[in-house]
Amino acid sequence: MANSTVQFDLTNPQHVAMRKLMADIYARHAQAESFATQKRYEGMSQGLEKVALYVLCDHVLHQLCFEMSCALAGQQECLSEVAA
Repeated sequence: MANSTVQFDLTNPQHVAMRKLMADIYARHAQAESFATQKRYEGMSQGLEKVALYVLCDHVLHQLCFEMSCALAGQQECLSEVAA
């Protein structure tokens, strides 16, 4: 059975640069102390998705950014439930 998950191509400089940005956004979202700040980082994540798709025309990178956006939204949802 083939592995169907997408992965960064670490020989591609755009993937390496985007990976650094994604790691920074993910870490800052996790450390954010307010809902507004977390939403700001979610918006940045969605911006990276658009850059990957419309500027870089890289569907693999777009998928990775999309998955990060989903992860951030999921974390936000879990935190909202805990706070309620």
